[in-house]
Amino acid sequence: MSKLLIETTLYSLICFAIYFTEPQASEWLAYYHTGISQFELWRLITATFCHTNFNHLVMNVAGLIITLALFIDSFKNTTLLPLIIFSSLFIGLALYFLEPNVLWYVGFSGVLHGLFSYGVISDIHNKDKWGIILGVGLVAKIAYEQFFGAQQNTIELIGAPVLVNAHLYGAIAGFVFYFMKLLKTTLLNKFEKAQ
Repeated sequence: MSKLLIETTLYSLICFAIYFTEPQASEWLAYYHTGISQFELWRLITATFCHTNFNHLVMNVAGLIITLALFIDSFKNTTLLPLIIFSSLFIGLALYFLEPNVLWYVGFSGVLHGLFSYGVISDIHNKDKWGIILGVGLVAKIAYEQFFGAQQNTIELIGAPVLVNAHLYGAIAGFVFYFMKLLKTTLLNKFEKAQ
């Protein structure tokens, strides 16, 4: 529990520190398609920690705290860093290869969807009905965004278009990460039994 609190505080502080060094931080850290084409591959991860304005930053930090609180049993014994890095890379690579028209991107919301979907599948795997309810909510939100786009008040609040496909890719990343972790655990158990 204390480890989760430390990690949450650390990632929040990183986001705040980067925000208070804007606009220089985004020049070096934001997702720029052209920069990634020139092998500035760190941008695939660091863009996650950049934000368009203070509202965007506060929304994402609050989203991180709420997501981790909702799935505290799933995350209390999990190190967040591998999932955050995996989700960031998954989102960045999906944008780069599937949506080359997206030239710029910042924000933690895609990774939040990765954390949320990881929590959902973990709860469902552990036969917690709460996971099913939250999973239906997640699928409904993503479907709504795919058909109707982001809500106008969110766009106005963050002062930029919402890249809803980053939410979709993030949610997929969370599921993939969970199943990779499950597969690793299963294979290790089989290996240990075979010894």
